[in-house]
Amino acid sequence: MLFRSAGPAAPQGPTPESSRSTLDTDGMLSEWGARLFYPIPKGKGGGGGGKLPLLTTVAALTAVMSPNEVRSRVRSTVSPGATQVMVKITGGGRGMKAIAAHFRYIGRQGKEEVGGKGKTLEIEDERGEKIQGRDGLVQLADEWRVAGAYIDDDSPRREAFNIVFSMPVGTPPEAVRAATAEAARELFEGHKYVFVMHEDQGAPHVHLSVRADRYDGVRLSPRKADLDRWRAVFARNLQDRGVNAVASRQPVRAANRNYRKLWEERAAGRGQLTRQRPAQRTSARALAVRADAIKAWEQIARALASSKDPSDVRLAVEAVRYLSEVAPGGKDAAQMAGQLAKKQEADRSAVERGTPLRPDVSKGPRR
Repeated sequence: MLFRSAGPAAPQGPTPESSRSTLDTDGMLSEWGARLFYPIPKGKGGGGGGKLPLLTTVAALTAVMSPNEVRSRVRSTVSPGATQVMVKITGGGRGMKAIAAHFRYIGRQGKEEVGGKGKTLEIEDERGEKIQGRDGLVQLADEWRVAGAYIDDDSPRREAFNIVFSMPVGTPPEAVRAATAEAARELFEGHKYVFVMHEDQGAPHVHLSVRADRYDGVRLSPRKADLDRWRAVFARNLQDRGVNAVASRQPVRAANRNYRKLWEERAAGRGQLTRQRPAQRTSARALAVRADAIKAWEQIARALASSKDPSDVRLAVEAVRYLSEVAPGGKDAAQMAGQLAKKQEADRSAVERGTPLRPDVSKGPRR
């Protein structure tokens, strides 16, 4: 059921079929787009679990996400060949000793690939200045120690965050580096940070370390929503550089992958991982979130298929293809949405030929 927004009284008289169809399509896109892309966190609103509050109206949903924004997000998600970005917090230094050790690690100090003892990769800071060599890293650590609240060698709290911005093999490394640099300027303004590009492990990735304290004393305290925003900014900057990158959350993709934790990745690399994590999450919560996402995709595809705009119908076809190919359990929903899209197209062709439309008896007699 679609709720109508409060506002000026509508003019009397019949609403043209095309206008009514557009209103219905936009209302459904706002409602189901909000459910898919901006689910209400557990324990919030109408019972949590990504459900909308009972009193939520289309007007409120439109304020969260406009119909055109939903179209844009759907289009980028289902785009053929689109690649998911990866942004991950890999740790952080509790004290200057750990931070300096991370500088040496990302700079590959003393490694043969950068020339041996005392040599490092070129590291860039928030001012665009380049740091290289053992002495440069020592000077960098001394500068970070006193840039704001003093950092002791050992600290009870996290004084820096280590973050990796990564893309798959085949992505132009310079685009990854430039997109990360631009994202860091936007996301960590007022913080000290450094970053360095790594290409030697196949997938191009950038290690970034950011000081937790900002110049004005505000501390960085990233949550899940912040990571989603970081990924979106990274993807946007990659798109600006011609890379077909997207940043959609697992629930949006109706996916349910169970990623390894950092320590598990490292143990696996050493051949010391004794127990494999299941490939898919199977908790009741994870399964419910995936089912909600599949339902939202189905309703979005239905809304687009019922539009009078040919571009919406084409997008519905792409959404159906995506749902069928990517979303676990989405095949049946995709078939239903596809049948609706075919019916809408057949009805449109019949109208153009002047052929009377056959009633849809599946819905029963109209009252």
